[in-house]
Formats: sequence, C-alpha cells, structure tokens
Amino acid sequence: MSTAFRPILRPVVWSEVDANGRTNRRARSPDADTSNYDHESLESPPRKKKKSLGLPAVYYPPALSPSEKVWRDRYGYLYQRGYQIRPRYQPNWTPTCFGNGRHHHSGEDHIMQIVRPPYLFWAILKAYTHSKLPQVLDAIRRQDGLVVCIKMIQDPKKIKQIKITEYFSSRRMTSDSRNHVVPFYDTFGDSFSPHIQYMVMPVLRRFDDPEFLMVCEVVDFVSQVLEGLAFLHENNVAHHNLTAEHIMMDAKSIVPTGWHFVSHFCEPDGMTRISPLERKNHSVRYYFIGFGNCYHLAPDKAPLVTDIGGGDDDVPELFNGKPYDPFKVDIYTLGNVILKELYQKYHSLEFLQDLISCMRVRDFEKRSSAGKILRSWYRTRDSLDEDAIEEQPLRYRDGARPRFSYDSDSQASANARSHKRDISSILNKASHYSSKYSTFANLFIQ
Repeated sequence: MSTAFRPILRPVVWSEVDANGRTNRRARSPDADTSNYDHESLESPPRKKKKSLGLPAVYYPPALSPSEKVWRDRYGYLYQRGYQIRPRYQPNWTPTCFGNGRHHHSGEDHIMQIVRPPYLFWAILKAYTHSKLPQVLDAIRRQDGLVVCIKMIQDPKKIKQIKITEYFSSRRMTSDSRNHVVPFYDTFGDSFSPHIQYMVMPVLRRFDDPEFLMVCEVVDFVSQVLEGLAFLHENNVAHHNLTAEHIMMDAKSIVPTGWHFVSHFCEPDGMTRISPLERKNHSVRYYFIGFGNCYHLAPDKAPLVTDIGGGDDDVPELFNGKPYDPFKVDIYTLGNVILKELYQKYHSLEFLQDLISCMRVRDFEKRSSAGKILRSWYRTRDSLDEDAIEEQPLRYRDGARPRFSYDSDSQASANARSHKRDISSILNKASHYSSKYSTFANLFIQ
C-alpha cells in the first residue's frame, strides 16, 4: 500500500504579500535538496527568518489630505487675519525629517487631521464631491499667543450657529454662571468662497477626556450640564443635537502644559505624553458646542418642528413622522449621555437612576422641562454626603473600560519609544484607509 505524499507548506508571512495578494518571496530553487525532509512531519523545515521587504511606512511623512490642502491654500489669508496655523500647512512646507535626517515621527508636523471611522469613508467622499463638510483646525492668535480653534462653516444652513454663539457671548449673557455655551472670539468671511464663514473659539477637550475618577466629579458635571441646558431653554434656544460629541471641557486647569489639537494625549510637541491632574482639586468648566442644528423659537410660538432631528437615534419621537418638541429632544438626548457615558460605565452612581428615568420618558409630551429636572436634581444632590462623594473613587462596571488612558510620569518615560511607534502606526493606518477610500470615491464619482 503506497504512502500518500504530503506537500510541505511554509507558513504565510504577511509582510511578503502585497496589496493585490501576490507573494513577494523568491521561488524555491529547483536544485534544492529535499531528500532529507520528513514528509510525514507536521512541522515545516526550519528556515532563516527574513526581514520585511522595503522600508516601513513610518519613514514616509503622510502627505496633505484633500481637506488639509484647503487650509494650506488659506495659510496666508488666515495669517493676515491674525491667526497662524501649524507649520504643516505652510505653502512651502517641507517635512522635518527631510531637513535633519531624523525619522518623521520626531517632528510635530507629521501629524495629519484624522477622520475617525466609521465616518472616514463618508467624510472623504464628501470632500471629493465638494459637499459642505465642516472643518476645524487649531491656530495661534498672533496678538497674544492664545491657542484657538477655527471652524470653517461651508453649509449656509449652519451659519446660524455663529449668531447664536455670539449672542450667548454678550456681556449680559456671560455674567450668568449658568451659561455654558462655548465662548465666541471672532468671525470673518473667506477670501476664496463668499459662502464660507469662519468662527473662532477656544480649544477644548471632550468632557470625559481624561476620564472621571471620583464621584464628586460626576456630580459637578451633571450639575453644570443641567444648568446649561435650563439656561439655554430659558432663552428659547434648543440645541437639537446635544450628544456626547457636543459636550466639551475647558481643561487648562488639569492639563496646564496644553495639548496637541489632533494627538490630544500629547503635549503641543506631538510626542510628550500629558499627565492630567485630578478634577476634584482643579475646577473645570463644561461647554456646549455644535449649534448648527439648533432652533431659536419665539416664546409665543408652539415649539413643534418636523425636521429630521439630531444625532441621537434613540429619541423615539424622531421616527414617527409627526411634529415634535426640540426642547424635549434635548432632554432625552442629554439623559442618554448621562446613562451611557456615566451610569452604565461606573459603579456607585445609583443616585442618577431617578434623573435618567425622568429625562428618558418616551412620550415627549409627558417629559419634564429642563427647569423642573434641574430643581429635582438639586434635591438629589443636596441629599448626598458631600464628604463621602469627595473621597469615593469610581470603579468601572464589568465590560467597561476607559476610552482614554494616561500613564504616570515614570511609565510615560519608560514607554516613550513604543508610544512613538504607536502614533506612527495609527497615522499609517489612517493614510492607508484615506488612499483606499479616496480611490473608491473617484470610482463612485465617475
């Protein structure tokens, strides 16, 4: 009885496979002696470990994306307006690595504006189809060196957010401590397109970056956002899209070194990890941003609209095709933020149950107003032991984990080299997907 021949298969090395699935390794020499191989063995013959072909992508600084070229073309105009954007967007920009012989991750100007999944493909598709895609970028205000955020508004329907933000930055409005609308610095038109407007604001961080550590920090956050929502509604303005992405924090008190606008876990140099301070010892202030979908309704007008709605898909009245109250949408959406970003994430927050239930009543006509919810929250807050919540740390629930993590100074120093590799790998992946989806976008347009 003959023994079946078992071919010898070498394990696949993905570094030797190109983007089209073809192998880059050399074919086996026909003169190779395979008589001594044990064909019945399950193990492949020992081979010398080969290095990956070509230089890794880390040695090539990412080129400007289509959305970044928009800022590059306006570098001179913004400079004349008194704002200097990062060196990466200078018209004659040369990557740092080309001048000093170092890897490109040694310089700050390698950091590109990253569009995060799952919106990556659609953002690039909009850019290639010339749709109205809002953009933001950091800059230095030349008159005092303050780091600011410049928002480019291309959609005429979103221009109203400039007037709303400017109104809440008036002297009368800013004198009220309940005002949590993002401060307004400046606005001006574009030198290329008359329909484009710019709005200048402070540079902020997401409200949970860095993460909450103590129960008292959560109590302060809930108090501020509920006060801000009540103040907004008292002035007849409904945000209409008050999701977690539109609640920010002025973190200068807990990140005194500052941070990079894109690599938010780093200092402005783009490489040194930040070491945030605790919120309970340094007060922070929370702000609402993103008023492009807001409503400013007259007090004598019935607050019913039939728009598509905001970005929270859980709001029940947005999907029945009937008119709804945008003020009640704000309440449900903010209740969802408190539920998903706080209550479902941490232990020791049982006192939020009644608040969440009140804000997430499915029938918007039975949902309480922002003023009533705020007064109810004050009663709940006053019933808490102030000394106990200041000393009670937060613990993550099973399956929950921090969205952002920051090492101590010693750990950050020890992991600095690997951290640089991590940044480079992220940027390389972003560049890969950008090129991939931009190619598809061209095919789609054609």
